Amino acid sequence: MSVTLDLKTLLIVLVLIALIVLIIYAIFLIRKLMVTLTHTDKVLEDLEVVSAIAAERSQDVNNIITNVSGTVSDLSDAVKGNQSTVSAVASIVKSAASIKGIMSNDK
Repeated sequence: MSVTLDLKTLLIVLVLIALIVLIIYAIFLIRKLMVTLTHTDKVLEDLEVVSAIAAERSQDVNNIITNVSGTVSDLSDAVKGNQSTVSAVASIVKSAASIKGIMSNDK
């Protein structure tokens, strides 16, 4: 019994084998990409939390800077004699209360 293969049939068989190997490789690649996608989703969720915290803290710092700037301006005016000392002390207390409020929120 003898088997006869022509070159065209042999080439088709080799292309089919290569296609099967390529499909198997693609399946493994897609599995690894799914794992990577899962890890990336977790990292992005953590990033959203950190970004929200940073935005909130930057707003708090902005409020503190505004209060301190107002206090410095009030003190400058008080030194120049354009404002009463009681008002300057009230501004200092207001700024200190803002800073204390921010610090108590950190805990």
